[in-house]
Amino acid sequence: MSGKFVETLRSEANTGGARVVGVQMIGGSVAADLNAMIPESWGNTDEFCVQTNSSDGLYDSVNAYFVPKNLSEPVSVPHLRDTQYQKRIKLFHPEGLAVRITRNNCGSQTDNTENVVASWRDAEPGDKFAIFVNSFDADRLVAYPPSGDGVECRPIDADITVAFDKRCEMTLPAHANVFTVELQPIKNGRKGRVETIVIDVR
Repeated sequence: MSGKFVETLRSEANTGGARVVGVQMIGGSVAADLNAMIPESWGNTDEFCVQTNSSDGLYDSVNAYFVPKNLSEPVSVPHLRDTQYQKRIKLFHPEGLAVRITRNNCGSQTDNTENVVASWRDAEPGDKFAIFVNSFDADRLVAYPPSGDGVECRPIDADITVAFDKRCEMTLPAHANVFTVELQPIKNGRKGRVETIVIDVR
C-alpha cells in the first residue's frame, strides 16, 4: 500500500459522491477480502486506487496501492487486514459494499480513467460482473455495453440504499481489451446526462 490506510466510519450517512461506485465480479462474500483483476498492460503504472463505499452511506475508504511486477494472477488487496472496522465490514451484504479500482493514484481520476474489475476472493470464476451505481432517484437506469441491447439496472439486495441503489449486471465481452459502458438515467420519462465508464480487461 502507498501510505497510511484511509477510511471513514461516520454516524450520519454521506449521500453525495460519484454515480459509479463499484465494478465487481458477481458472487463471493465481503469477509473473503479483495482481489483486483489488474491487467498486464498496467505494468508501467506505479499505483492503482481502491475506493469502497457502503450502501448505507456510513463507511468509505480511499487508498492507493503499488502495482506489483507480476500481474499474471489477480492482485491481492488486503482491505480487511488493514481496516480498523473489520467486524463491521464483515456484516455488510456482498451488494452492500461497492468497490471501484482505477488506474494511477487516487487524485488523478478523470472520466477517461480506466477501471478494472474487483472480486471477492471466494467468488466463483465466471464472466458476469456488476456495476454498482447511485441512480440519484432516477426512475430507470439503463447500461449500454459496446454492442447489443441495453441492460436494465436493478435494485441492490442490501437493506439500506443511501449511497448507491442500483446494480447493472453484464457479461464481460469475449474479445474486447478495453471497453466502455454508457449509463443512461431516465426520470419522469426524460433522459438525463449519460455517464461513460472505461473498463480494462487486457
